[in-house]
Amino acid sequence: MNLEDAPKKSILEIISINQEKLSADAMRFGIEPGECVRIINKLPGGPIVIQKNEQQIAIGRELAKAIVVKIVDHGKA
Repeated sequence: MNLEDAPKKSILEIISINQEKLSADAMRFGIEPGECVRIINKLPGGPIVIQKNEQQIAIGRELAKAIVVKIVDHGKA
């Protein structure tokens, strides 16, 4: 599944980023395959806010669609 489709509050492992340009953008934020992130919030029609360690990052929908993830923990909704 991609980051956009993942449920809110879940902890996710990043598997891959499907577009080379977007992959470079994500890597600038430390978002790369093997990293774990948590979805903090999904703003309607806007970005998805994720947390990696203690840092929160707003990810645009285009980038979120390109990030392939798997659920590690469903978290507490």
